[in-house]
Amino acid sequence: MKRNFLYNILPSLGKGMGMGLLLCVLCTACKGEYDDWAQPQHNEQEQPANVEMSVSVQAPASTIDIEALGEAEKVQVFVPVQVESNVDAQYVLTLSDDKGNSQDFQNAKDGYINRKDLEATIVKFFGKKQEERSLNGILTALYEKNGSVMKVVSEKFTVKILPAVPEMNYWIYGKQNNRDGEVKTLPLMPVSKVVQTVTTYFSGSLDTKLYSDDSFGVDVPFGASAGNNVKATSGEFKDGGGYICPTSAGWYTLTFNFATYQFSFTRLDNQSPTEYSAISVAGQAMEQVKTSGDKWKSHCWYVLDVNLTDGTPSFHATEAVDWTGKTVTAGTYDVYFNDITGESLFVLK
Repeated sequence: MKRNFLYNILPSLGKGMGMGLLLCVLCTACKGEYDDWAQPQHNEQEQPANVEMSVSVQAPASTIDIEALGEAEKVQVFVPVQVESNVDAQYVLTLSDDKGNSQDFQNAKDGYINRKDLEATIVKFFGKKQEERSLNGILTALYEKNGSVMKVVSEKFTVKILPAVPEMNYWIYGKQNNRDGEVKTLPLMPVSKVVQTVTTYFSGSLDTKLYSDDSFGVDVPFGASAGNNVKATSGEFKDGGGYICPTSAGWYTLTFNFATYQFSFTRLDNQSPTEYSAISVAGQAMEQVKTSGDKWKSHCWYVLDVNLTDGTPSFHATEAVDWTGKTVTAGTYDVYFNDITGESLFVLK
């Protein structure tokens, strides 16, 4: 190959201008075979004119039971049938209810989304009741073409979900704890994740509602469903319901079922429970929950910010009576105890 280079320095045109430099490069190639001696300029590649995009999905064949997922962190809310593209795309799943509420989930191309995010969405749309819910779903693919954002959406599909019962502590509000709205003193004792109880005296006056962990000190969300106030041995409770109490005064176990949202009072056979002057846990003195005007003893005790080691703390009354607690790991706890039933609750701080 033969290349000829010619350099010319010419004066710039125009009066008063300084000398300018002009560099000319002349090239000839023998037989005309080579034209690669200089790299051509490259521009960013544009999106192809014919974009191919497929977004086709289907709903799960059966209701998604969140409780049955165990410890799984993700849940599949649709099955991708054909989700593909010849361009880079972002995939967004939108779940909505029939009232216009909606929630977007990013990066959901495979149909899996974060379980906690899904549960939070269900609570936001429907509340905490464990009841089958239906959500409308759409998968959207977003991509850029010639400077504009384009989108392709799937057909709508329906997802049926049975939410898990939230793991949450609940707290009595009423004369049983002198309506203490600042300190958590009288919890329900979990029989299971769904069923929780409290055993104490009920005066027969309409004064009892529930706090939940996430509403304590803000509002009192749980009460009777039937009317503003209810005197009954059983019934339904709901968010924002009225006060509840048994039909007559006495010592009862009040049970709440957070799967069915039913409450019930069971009158104790022993209407004169043994009273204890003092109770301690792991050597730490507990305080008895104060009732309204202290007209009766609650038989419910608590102590806050107790440091416990690995093991099974015991409860001890000065009357030489002992109860076995629950096995705990080392940490700081709020501890609650009922001396009628021997039930205890350890809340890790």
